[in-house]
Amino acid sequence: MPFIGQDWRSPGDQWVRTSEGWEKMRLWRVKIFENLNQNAMARLLRLAVEDQDCQQHLAQDRQGVASRRQPHVFFNNRGTKENLELTCLSESLVRLDIAGAARDLQRANYVIKLMAMVFEEKLPSLSGTSQKLIFNILESIVNEALVSELNIGVTKDLLEFARTSLYEGKHHHIGSPALWERHSETVDRLAVKMADYQMKQRDTDGGVMICDLPAECLREIFLQIADHKDVMRAAQANTTLNEVTEESLLWKKLCLHHFSNIQIMTFLLPSRTEENKPVDWKHIYRRCFKRFGKKESYADMLAICTYCSCIHWMSLGHPCIGGEKFEAKPLSPKDFLSLFRV
Repeated sequence: MPFIGQDWRSPGDQWVRTSEGWEKMRLWRVKIFENLNQNAMARLLRLAVEDQDCQQHLAQDRQGVASRRQPHVFFNNRGTKENLELTCLSESLVRLDIAGAARDLQRANYVIKLMAMVFEEKLPSLSGTSQKLIFNILESIVNEALVSELNIGVTKDLLEFARTSLYEGKHHHIGSPALWERHSETVDRLAVKMADYQMKQRDTDGGVMICDLPAECLREIFLQIADHKDVMRAAQANTTLNEVTEESLLWKKLCLHHFSNIQIMTFLLPSRTEENKPVDWKHIYRRCFKRFGKKESYADMLAICTYCSCIHWMSLGHPCIGGEKFEAKPLSPKDFLSLFRV
């Protein structure tokens, strides 16, 4: 006989039907509240166009609200008598505003890496709600890449990861076949948008071009690029950039930045068997990259508070109940996913 009443051991979740399907009520309220804030602010700004002073005050208020906004979620992985609800991945994706972080230049690389790991390892085992959130975030990443013309290469790779994950998990996944088919249609639609993208060439306006900069400035710019593939793509632009990117000193500094001394010596010693033989640092970098992978470096990343177990963005902080006692432990994308039982 089915149990109709509310179970005192677990309050459960209330669900609401939306245009995108069924969603948890508490997560749906968070998203609706954020949209209402944006719409209400936009309406107030439109009404204040005629009054310049009022418009300035509203702009200042809007900037103050944005600066105080701290996406966070209190992480609970063990149920107690006082707190029966466990923190799930879907709730964390909503409350941490991962879709909004994909539109932030400082946090975009972290979100892209997080999504790549989900597609490579976790997608078939996620719930239907988490799957829909993941593909909403993927769409935000693609739209932001097309608008800003940044991270085009990694976004295309992310779409390939998604396509491969959908193909491999076609017969063993959580959720209905119709939902899985809708995910495939979403990836195909986004892939078409990326295929139609063409980079806009800069008009000849007589301004300074990157190839007009001194070689020393170009070296410093290339040293700040985390992916060596972008350095190699820049070498194909013109002769000046190709000459700088082929310098042995540049690849030596890239090796020292991305790999430890022990890792470099693994391939450096065999290459120095012959006396007076110059070191091919570009070859050393390729060997180290193939063996050890790329060093993970992010401008901003998630962290968990050691005092109140609150997951938050390091640059934005969180309202900690411990005051000055808290200490933030950084979370790599792999560490973040390992917190959840998926």
